[in-house]
Amino acid sequence: MKYQLLRENVYRTTMNLCEAGLIRLLAGNISARDQDAHVAITPNGLEYARLKPEDIVIVDFDGRVVDGQLKPSSETPMHTTIYAKLPQVGAVVHTHSPYAMALASSVVEIPVICLEILSVGGPVPVVPYACPGSRQAGIVASECLSARPELKALMLRNHGLVAIGDDLEQAFVGAFNCEIGAQVYWIALQTGHPPVPLTDIQIEEIHQVYQTRR
Repeated sequence: MKYQLLRENVYRTTMNLCEAGLIRLLAGNISARDQDAHVAITPNGLEYARLKPEDIVIVDFDGRVVDGQLKPSSETPMHTTIYAKLPQVGAVVHTHSPYAMALASSVVEIPVICLEILSVGGPVPVVPYACPGSRQAGIVASECLSARPELKALMLRNHGLVAIGDDLEQAFVGAFNCEIGAQVYWIALQTGHPPVPLTDIQIEEIHQVYQTRR
């Protein structure tokens, strides 16, 4: 019962990601942390179509299982490293969404060509390669995010997308917006006319408009 709400929130976000087409079968993983340095994360080796809230695994920052019957995601070292190095982060979403993966494999960042990328503090960079499932993946992600505090998403070279947030909703929206931005950028490149990023002046104008409407 202690971790019921945390588990349910991770489960619900996982289902939302599946419905949005951002994760499929076994690919991708989702986590959220609590105030006691415990992390709820999707399990290893279980298709999302079969996932239940009680399958979500609780681990500590060292990746040790605190509560749960299944093994935690193989990407647990990346998630826990991000939480340990960036205590302000409350949730992490990692997807293998196709357009972001395509750009990550080509080492092409997503410029600020639309509001979706602006919303995650873009341009969205590609960080250096790190072996999937390794702590190093969390280190390169954390270093990038620390250097750019406004950034809420990045691409892992030859791997996929990582989005962070204060909570699961923010991380989900960041992952969704990044995949939309990646798709728009990819399609625009096919026209033969280079997409035109927003200028710094235009970005500042947009920020001012949205601040006055809060």
